[in-house]
Amino acid sequence: MKPYTIRVLSMGETTVPCAELYWMTRLVGWEPLTFWALLIENEERRILINTGFPRDFSALHKHWTAWAKAATDEEGHVPVVRDEHWIVNALKAAGTGPEAIDHVLITPMTAYATGGLDQFPTSRIWISEHGWTDFHHPDPEIPQLPRNIVFPDHVLHWLEANRQRLNLIPDEYRELFPGIRSWFCGAHHRSSMVYVIETTQGRVGVTDAVFKYRNYEEKIPLGLSESLEEHYRLFARLRRETDLIIPLYDPLVIQRHPKGVIS
Repeated sequence: MKPYTIRVLSMGETTVPCAELYWMTRLVGWEPLTFWALLIENEERRILINTGFPRDFSALHKHWTAWAKAATDEEGHVPVVRDEHWIVNALKAAGTGPEAIDHVLITPMTAYATGGLDQFPTSRIWISEHGWTDFHHPDPEIPQLPRNIVFPDHVLHWLEANRQRLNLIPDEYRELFPGIRSWFCGAHHRSSMVYVIETTQGRVGVTDAVFKYRNYEEKIPLGLSESLEEHYRLFARLRRETDLIIPLYDPLVIQRHPKGVIS
């Protein structure tokens, strides 16, 4: 098996309340996020983790800004998504396109990760079975995200029409492909996954349940945590089973990997 090369692609930006990032650690102030998609390649396959925002992200914009205003009495949490952030354009800038992607892996099932799924005409789509089941059969006693914030309406219709290309990933540890493993971690969402990619630098862990390096390095669960226990178990397992991580929303990723490449 040839090691993979990982390239980070920016899907957009926002600024969020610190209380969203750090459980009972920093309750005031705001910090920036960058939404990363990952292009993962070797000589045998080309894989993408997450597809960024939909072209029309007005529903997510309204959801985020209304929540932030209600929670903080401040204006903020505005998604900044420029033309170059659209997944088709980002892939083109990286020298490829949606038609060349063999597999698309999603974590979590939220519109900033699922928004471009309908642009991939031949790819196999991989989504948490736990999250997919929860989306279709939600627990009535647990609050849920609005359905169009999980999947934009047109993306859900596209997925249903292309159900034969949708693969549901079980919770248990699984080798999806040679050199790429997965497991369900939860913590952030019921669809949150860990993907571990073999590179020449070692085992690279990727999950949406770690927003920033500080979460992992200081063992601070997210303020937006659905399970503190799952967060602490995630931190411990990442330390055992990975050599480095890529937080999917930390602007510092591009500072720690200045060329945007991990190989």
